Amino acid sequence: MVEETVSRTTLPSPGRALLASLAIAGLTGAFAWSAPERNGWAAGALAGALILDGLAQAAGAWLARRGDGPPRIAGLPSLVLAFGPAAGLGAVLFAAALLAWPAGFPLLASALAGLIAMGAIARLVLAWIVLRIDRDPDA
Repeated sequence: MVEETVSRTTLPSPGRALLASLAIAGLTGAFAWSAPERNGWAAGALAGALILDGLAQAAGAWLARRGDGPPRIAGLPSLVLAFGPAAGLGAVLFAAALLAWPAGFPLLASALAGLIAMGAIARLVLAWIVLRIDRDPDA
């Protein structure tokens, strides 16, 4: 059943995701610097989620070098996992939302941190599942 769910394909370069993460981290740092008493906890949560996402991206890259390419979930698209390839769009939307409503940084940053962390955890669990699948040498 796991073999039917997990397929191997090549994904786009992680360079865009890194740039988007750096843009989000820069915005987060600016808001945390301007009002640390109000924005500090949300900035910390978003920074932690970005670190977790970086670890998940590194695990995916390690799996890609180890096997036939990075694993991905086949079937219905996941809103959480889709944030990785669309990270640039996420950074632009985050910046636009902050321009429209700067006082809402704690709410927007904590919501974005939750989405990023869920995607990172899903990628880490997927990597763990792929590592546990027995390889059939005849296949």
